[in-house]
Amino acid sequence: MLKKILVAMDFSPAWPQLRQRLLTLREWGADSLVLVHVLSSRYPAIPEEGHREHYQQALAKEAEALQQLGFQVSVEVRTGEPGSELIAASQVHGCEMLLLGSSGHGHLHEFLLGSTILDTARLTCRPLWLEPTEKQAHSSSNTLLLATDGSTAAAAAEAWFAWLRPRFNQAVAMTVIGCGSDAERERQDMEQHLMRLSQGLPDVQIRIEQGHAQRQISAVAEELTAGLTIIGKRGRNALQDLLLGSTAEGVCRTTHLPVLLVPSC
Repeated sequence: MLKKILVAMDFSPAWPQLRQRLLTLREWGADSLVLVHVLSSRYPAIPEEGHREHYQQALAKEAEALQQLGFQVSVEVRTGEPGSELIAASQVHGCEMLLLGSSGHGHLHEFLLGSTILDTARLTCRPLWLEPTEKQAHSSSNTLLLATDGSTAAAAAEAWFAWLRPRFNQAVAMTVIGCGSDAERERQDMEQHLMRLSQGLPDVQIRIEQGHAQRQISAVAEELTAGLTIIGKRGRNALQDLLLGSTAEGVCRTTHLPVLLVPSC
């Protein structure tokens, strides 16, 4: 389920934190990496294009260090729109997951999520791990958090939760219900769904919150200092593959903890 990972490289000071995350993923079965740096075509003259060889050498240096840690590593420098190029590279190399830092080069969290990360999240059909790298990021615990609405679109996220459960000391499966007249029926339905989901998994705590989904999920993640929050890319009401305005995007924008965004495709 997790063997080959694409790692987006921006050569920011955050790289040591991503490297540390890779050591955890190696313990979970990852053994092959693809390091990709994209020369962005968003700049009119593509000023970095003349430095392609420099970036190729820099990737090769990082690849050598990772190979000494037991990974098989390939590298690639691409030119184009960063989000779409990362997706294309993951498809070409058959990667099962993408790993991106959620901040880099001192850019604001909000700015990056409005560009490369958000573009990648909108386009990906593979799980996307967002690793917080800004200085104010919280130290996370060994608690796994699943946020689900019980929809078909959330089934893949629920499968990842089941697979990752043994790798964490604690696990919480949560949902957020509305405040309308049918709230009690929704609560009962979701309680049954979460109970079925947790069958066969050791010690899964069930939480049903009420209110605004994104705010409640982010609040629970912060309360638990979740080591990983898993959420489906789309819920019941999202349009097509767009994340704009969705619960998933809201969680990615507000949390300073690791998030695994899982598409349904």
